[in-house]
Amino acid sequence: MFPKSSVLALIPLLPSWHLARAIVHSHFNRTRPPYKLTFAITHRCNSRCLACDIWKKSEPPEPLSLEEITRFFQKNPYFSWIDLTGGEPFLRPDLPALTQALLRHSSRLYHLHLPTNAVAPQLVIQRVQEILAQNPARLTITLSLDGPETLHDTLRGVTGNWQHALEIWRHFQRHPDPRLQLFFGYTLSDLNLEALTETMRQVQTALPGLDSRVWHMNIAHHSSHYYANSANPLRSPENQAAFVREITAFRAIKRREPFHPIRFLELCYLDYALAFIRGKSHPMPCRALRSSLFLAPDGTVFPCSIWDRPAGNLRAFDFDLRALLASSAAQEITGEIRASRCPGCWTPCDAYPTILGNLPLAFAPVRPS
Repeated sequence: MFPKSSVLALIPLLPSWHLARAIVHSHFNRTRPPYKLTFAITHRCNSRCLACDIWKKSEPPEPLSLEEITRFFQKNPYFSWIDLTGGEPFLRPDLPALTQALLRHSSRLYHLHLPTNAVAPQLVIQRVQEILAQNPARLTITLSLDGPETLHDTLRGVTGNWQHALEIWRHFQRHPDPRLQLFFGYTLSDLNLEALTETMRQVQTALPGLDSRVWHMNIAHHSSHYYANSANPLRSPENQAAFVREITAFRAIKRREPFHPIRFLELCYLDYALAFIRGKSHPMPCRALRSSLFLAPDGTVFPCSIWDRPAGNLRAFDFDLRALLASSAAQEITGEIRASRCPGCWTPCDAYPTILGNLPLAFAPVRPS
């Protein structure tokens, strides 16, 4: 066991007491439900991505209804960090009602995050404004941008997609809201190696004065139950050196930014991303099903977005997540994760809670400069 002081070192920098307390509990393996929820609210998608096949999937026969989702959050009001994803989450017609129910019943919520492919900019702008009208404490929107204009539109399969992402950015630049944060999310794969520098240059030209802090990088992954892209070549071994160069270059950019807890976590993510790319499938002891979990549109709970190992369906447990996590199936999965017998990944949805659950390891490779 490590000193409690190392666990608490970042806590004064975290604005939410509920989130900070949940992170501390996760270190000491207290019997607590996860504080981070990634909820895929739809499989519908208007992209045609080369790296992801969600857009080829049909909606599940019986996706969770708004009434069921409301019941879920009524019975499980303890999440401090929620990601609503898809598909394209903004295509769910009842999204404003869904977020209203979420915000009404999640009294501990600090951070609500939605990624978007930005294919339908006016719809995204309208929905973001509707969510802001519900007064969330903190709303983060990530605009996917995976290359310079021509490459990005090719990878996403939609002409004009790159410009649509910038259209959303410009709108909220003209109409800022202190509760809203916008970021560009760059997914690194075999399909866009060596393109990061030119991507950032083109965006900087189109949006003068843009700060590097608005950029986040993640590594493309395979997932049979989520992305449905198991056959796609996303990380070829022969491209390992190019991955290392891109991650190292992006890390150098991040190191020049002023110190901030988010910067610290990003640098740690990038450090361990290098270990992952070099073949270490479990860069840190995973915290899935303890700090975080993944919820599919039909109510099936998975430990994460990568491992196709369902722990159960919420409907079978009357939407009581604690009861589901106490089941023999969920306990068996948790034991396998503790023993590092899951496939291993380094996707940000699960990597960041894992970093926060292993802060002594996080402090070892990354020291503020």
